[in-house]
Amino acid sequence: MSLTHALNMGSRSLSAQQRGVSTAGHNIANQNTEGFSRQEVSTRAAQADPSGLGAGAEALPTKRVYDQFLQRKILQESPRSGRYGVREDVLTKLEVIFDEMNNNGLRRSMNDFWDSWAQLANHPESDSARAKARDMGDRLATRFRDTNAQLRSLRNETNSRIGATVETINEHARKLQELNRQIFSYEAGGGRHANDARDERDRTLESLSKLVDLNWVEGKDGMLTVFIGRDWTLVQGNKANELVASLKGGEIGMYRVEGKLSRESRRDITEIFRAGEMQELTEVRDKTIVKYMDDLNDLAFGLTSKINQLHATGTGLKSASNMMKSAYGLNAEARLQPLPFLKDGIFQLHLVDRENEFVETYEIEIQAGRDTLNDIVQRINQTVNAPELLYASVEEDGSMFIQTGTDYKFIFGDDKTDLTQVLGFNSFFETLKGAEDLRLSDRIMLDPNTISTGRDLYPGDNRVALDIAKLQTDPHMRNDTMTFDEFYNTILADLGLRIQRNQTEKAQQDSLVNQFSQIRSSISGVNMDEELAKMMQYQKAYEASARFVGTVDQMMDTLVRM
Repeated sequence: MSLTHALNMGSRSLSAQQRGVSTAGHNIANQNTEGFSRQEVSTRAAQADPSGLGAGAEALPTKRVYDQFLQRKILQESPRSGRYGVREDVLTKLEVIFDEMNNNGLRRSMNDFWDSWAQLANHPESDSARAKARDMGDRLATRFRDTNAQLRSLRNETNSRIGATVETINEHARKLQELNRQIFSYEAGGGRHANDARDERDRTLESLSKLVDLNWVEGKDGMLTVFIGRDWTLVQGNKANELVASLKGGEIGMYRVEGKLSRESRRDITEIFRAGEMQELTEVRDKTIVKYMDDLNDLAFGLTSKINQLHATGTGLKSASNMMKSAYGLNAEARLQPLPFLKDGIFQLHLVDRENEFVETYEIEIQAGRDTLNDIVQRINQTVNAPELLYASVEEDGSMFIQTGTDYKFIFGDDKTDLTQVLGFNSFFETLKGAEDLRLSDRIMLDPNTISTGRDLYPGDNRVALDIAKLQTDPHMRNDTMTFDEFYNTILADLGLRIQRNQTEKAQQDSLVNQFSQIRSSISGVNMDEELAKMMQYQKAYEASARFVGTVDQMMDTLVRM
């Protein structure tokens, strides 16, 4: 072996030990870097000379310690964690909306409302009892509206999160595109590994996997092709396909997710997400929150329908009126159609004089599914046949207007057709959309003496007030199988079960992902003691190699002097 050969062998050894020290230092510096995989230097025996004499060691490209199958498992489980996290956040906010712990919830408002009617039934002529029934009714309507507004706000907030999540996905896609380019560029010459860039790409994939369900394939060139959902290609090499939060093609104001194929071509991919935050956001926006809004509307419609049904045909201290306009009107097209929600039967109008004595009772027949508003008005006028006594008409806004002569007033009698309820005559509550627009009748807000407590115009009649108070304990919801309170309790119970179930499933999923993460950390994480030990080992090897090079240098010097 020549001295030059020995000197080269020592130089390679110095270089290998120096790389080992640098790698150990790099590992130590990134001990707290999230997602960092420790790196290690491997050496192999250099090719021997023709005589078989060894040529020392040479360093191989630095590699990261990495288990790709474990990483794939983490990325497969992360979408479920993201889904449970979003669900927990939304359910927690729903719990706050339906909170009954502070004695200011919907249940308390309903209880106070029923109590006010019980007191009014005991004292139907009391001004304070009437005022309290009015105030508690207004408070209940306000609580319904506020709860609906909070649910709608939560849905809009969730919708906004969908738009923000789409942009986050696009940012991750652009980052993956750039990392693909960097990795390809660095590794293209062969013999090098873009370890840090690959770690960064894995971290980006892991963040992305919490948002959507992923599949990916790595090509021979080191670049990834990433799919989301069932078949949408998000990243392919150095190209990223953008997602767009669009307001077209769906419910007004609610985002749909489109994949942008080109500047002019887009595809709706809202339904392809199977897991992750994006899937859960659309699920809670379009199903979970909507379900509770529908339940609240069912309660509002059910409660107001039964109360108005009793109240409309009842009487109060000032129930007799010489003119009254229906609360609801029909547009021009609807006036030509049969009036909806009516029943076949008779409804009554009682004509009374100034002393509230009954003068005449008119019975008007209604044919459900056939009679339009104009038909009903015409039939009232035909039945009365004396416009100087009582006359009905259709106003410009499509409402019905009933007016009596100067010396007369009228009240509603028995109504088997639900006409008074459908048009909103003498209603306690008024609503077209349910909880969203539920409010107390303007007539009652202005004068609580118009609240119906009886069925005739004599003092002390409390039959209607008793019937309305009794609604609290009678089953009128779910095909008359549960009371209003029981129905509301099912809403709260359903929410509580959802929260409890999600907490259990989330805890299990988080535990699973944490276990995989801990195993990954045990394989790829940096151990300070090990790195310091390796550094000392490389240092000693470096000193020995330097001493070897020094010895060869002295031998060469001796040879030169000979």
